Amino acid sequence: MKPVMYALVGIMTLSPVLAGCGNMHNPQSKSDMAPSSQTPSGDGVIGFVPTSNGQITQSWLTQAESRWKPVTFSRIVFAPTFTGLSYDNPEAYPGNTEAVLQKELDMLESSGAQGITIDLGYDPWLSHNQTIINMDTHFIREIRASGKILFLKDASAERYRRFKLPWKQFEAAWVQRVKTIASLYHPEYYTVVKEPGWYAPMIAGLTRNVNSPADRQVLSVNTWVSLLKKLASAVKQVSPSTKVGISIPGDSLYHGKVPLYVPLMKAASQLSDINYLGFDIYDANSFNDTLRFLDTVGSHGKAVWINEAWSTTSRNVASNPQRSQLDVQWMKALYQFALYIHAQGVSPFYTDIFASYGPRPASSSSLLSYYSKRTPVYYEFVKVVAENKVGNTS
Repeated sequence: MKPVMYALVGIMTLSPVLAGCGNMHNPQSKSDMAPSSQTPSGDGVIGFVPTSNGQITQSWLTQAESRWKPVTFSRIVFAPTFTGLSYDNPEAYPGNTEAVLQKELDMLESSGAQGITIDLGYDPWLSHNQTIINMDTHFIREIRASGKILFLKDASAERYRRFKLPWKQFEAAWVQRVKTIASLYHPEYYTVVKEPGWYAPMIAGLTRNVNSPADRQVLSVNTWVSLLKKLASAVKQVSPSTKVGISIPGDSLYHGKVPLYVPLMKAASQLSDINYLGFDIYDANSFNDTLRFLDTVGSHGKAVWINEAWSTTSRNVASNPQRSQLDVQWMKALYQFALYIHAQGVSPFYTDIFASYGPRPASSSSLLSYYSKRTPVYYEFVKVVAENKVGNTS
């Protein structure tokens, strides 16, 4: 399946080799985290919130918020996700006209957020689709012109789901991809590895046998550290000022089925060309595991980003209008958590919900109306952005 942001991203089935290695955002498959007796230390970075399951509920949020106070105030860059321009959405959905995409971007910028996140797909470059490349370039220039910070995340290319590549070829294509994008757009931030397990369906030769040579290679910490070095170096060569990072699913740290993520993030924190560590947070275990990692391992001076976040891992669940009140409380708690771990930035993911909980329409005329609407969680996002700008943490 393809990672279409509007319906499928984050709920796809993993390739078997990385089934426990990459979090495809299914909290029902996660084991429970045992309560911890630890309490926050002087710098406020630790403190585990007990949870009976991975799902985020209003009662859990209430408990979590009480544990994440008091906090030390810090400035945070908010960069909501521009879904219409991410992955292969510009070419896959005819309704995504320039006018519709502008309407979506206007919604995100109206929130007061300092930045915009794009999970930039590489298919247009592989297919020489200059029309889509021009569209990407146009909106990136729009973001620049508005004074917003550009936060890019590698979204590989949908082509590789149909035409898988052996690891070495996939790695070489990856390095070339980030170098090309960085040289064109010079983003302030560039997440060059977005959830290692997310790429598994694009890699040829993987099997259910974790002892096979191909599987062992892709599960190797050294493989990912080597790749990360190459990617960071490639970006820095063409865009020295770009801050480079890696992101992982928060709950994969201590709830994953393979021991990849803790040593990988520990190694990443030691690399000179890596500037930030990203954590994708969609359930209670993601919050807890991220806290546990920062307490026991730390970031070794690297900045911390909440690279993706929403109150659930499932797009179908997220679209339920009955979650409106919970989402408002979640947004407050997410901000409190970001302050608690001294995060430098936060990128909300399912930002179509800022417009509506209803199904995203297909026609461009209906989409223009769709992106004229606002939900309570949008207004709460506006509020926390404004509070952070003035330093109000109450």
